[in-house]
Amino acid sequence: MSKHILITGGTGFIGSKLVPHWGSHGHRITVLTRDPARGARLLGKSVKFVKDFAEVADKVDWVINLAGEGIADKRWSESRKAELRASRVTLTESLVRWAKSTGQHFELVLTGSAVGYYGSVAGSTPSFNESSAPGTGFSASLCIDWEQAADPLQEISERVVWLRTGIVLGQHGGMLKRMWLPFSLGLGGVIGSGDQVISWIHRDDYIRALDFITEHSLSGAVNMTAPYPAMNREFTRTLGRAINRPTLFPMPAFAAGMVFGEMSELLLQGQKVLPTALMTAGFTFQYPNLSQALEVIAAEW
Repeated sequence: MSKHILITGGTGFIGSKLVPHWGSHGHRITVLTRDPARGARLLGKSVKFVKDFAEVADKVDWVINLAGEGIADKRWSESRKAELRASRVTLTESLVRWAKSTGQHFELVLTGSAVGYYGSVAGSTPSFNESSAPGTGFSASLCIDWEQAADPLQEISERVVWLRTGIVLGQHGGMLKRMWLPFSLGLGGVIGSGDQVISWIHRDDYIRALDFITEHSLSGAVNMTAPYPAMNREFTRTLGRAINRPTLFPMPAFAAGMVFGEMSELLLQGQKVLPTALMTAGFTFQYPNLSQALEVIAAEW
């Protein structure tokens, strides 16, 4: 049955693939974006674009709240931290105010979060599932506040799901887009100790998981990660092998700290996050292993 879906972040790395996917299934899609003209060029004229929630006049069946400035795009100055919060927490608060003021009642809300919720730790242990306690640090507090901002939507929704997303891998975007040039030139290497764990998911599996959630009764937190996280050294070696390049240029921890400041926690520490809710519900991954994912991405780049 066709749904009216409101998507924030619809022109981003995930949204730009999700919108045409759901459009092809006959859903009517409205995308909130700062640049409707760019959205139309990217996604076509069959999608409605709005710059403000107030422009959404019709009843909405599903909300997909994916908006957020890239957390690793810039050094974490105080002004950058404020931008990251505004693009996630403040926008979600605006979504809640609009929904309540217009009497919306949603069948389903899928709202953004990240594996940063669990905090960053060194090494490969412990592992986290959806029942694990929140961590500390900026990325954790950002995710905690982001989730809490969406909490009032439970009062006006049949189901709310918090998408605790790992690093999303795919062609021409996300983290790999920033890594591709140095690695393709043979300048990639292990960062810090190499023991930090990367919880990742192929973008195609992310879209498939969203479909799965819409069709099943999952609610609450859902870890959007592949079942086999990888240490940084494994990720580095596997990416180099996938593109047939050496990976001989490590970045020591002190250098990462000097270059990236506080944001270096994203590079030097990690989270071993397992998709327990998805797998318990019966979801199967097309790309459960890193080597499978990176080989396919490299072949299509």
